[in-house]
Amino acid sequence: MRKQAFILILAALLLVLAGATAAEMSKGKKKQATTQWFHGIDVSHHQGRINWKRVARGGEVQFVYIKATQGSTIVDDRYAYNLREARRNGILCGSYLYLSSYSTIEQQFAAFKKVAKKSKQDLRPVIDVEREAMRCWTPKEVRRNLKKMIRLITDYYGQSPIIYSQYKYYNEVLAPTFNKYYLFIAKYSKGCPTLKGGGKVNIWQFSERGSVNGIPTRVDLNRCVNGMTIDKLKINSSFKAGHSSVNE
Repeated sequence: MRKQAFILILAALLLVLAGATAAEMSKGKKKQATTQWFHGIDVSHHQGRINWKRVARGGEVQFVYIKATQGSTIVDDRYAYNLREARRNGILCGSYLYLSSYSTIEQQFAAFKKVAKKSKQDLRPVIDVEREAMRCWTPKEVRRNLKKMIRLITDYYGQSPIIYSQYKYYNEVLAPTFNKYYLFIAKYSKGCPTLKGGGKVNIWQFSERGSVNGIPTRVDLNRCVNGMTIDKLKINSSFKAGHSSVNE
């Protein structure tokens, strides 16, 4: 009898502990969810086949930047599908080119504008400038060639592009020369990036391991900060950022 009573009491205690643990886990998940708010994502072939209907239904994604080209010869094989389906489901879309030091700026711009049709862009284009792809150019050449690409994109699309980079590389090579442009900066540790020379981050890529309904892999999460709005991202926006005569 005593043994049975002991077993019953032990079972009751275990149930209470299990309930408390579940409540704490639930509270933790809610806390995490509230701190991971975001406005947009960026995608490429790395995300596989995305179900854009499910993405749109989730209501979290207000905009998406889609990889179009890399250098002068690579077209992302998911670009056309991603652009068509995301727009069809009501998500604002922009395109980005991954800048490369292995071909000329003129060749890379020609490849980008051929793929990223002006009439199908909702948002300003993005130039993705990353350390790994800049190895064949000196820092001075990176700045000179980026200026050239900015001029070409601004003249053709009617808006200055947004500059994307990792915050350490931006501070080492691009700041403060490009601080007057809209800046899209990746930093996955705590706290919005601080840029050299008083530069202001407009889109903060704060996570590379986001989870979004309809996307089969992890995805980058992006947050508008420092007064940036979706309207300012639009390609037909009346807001202007930067100009084509940046000095070295």
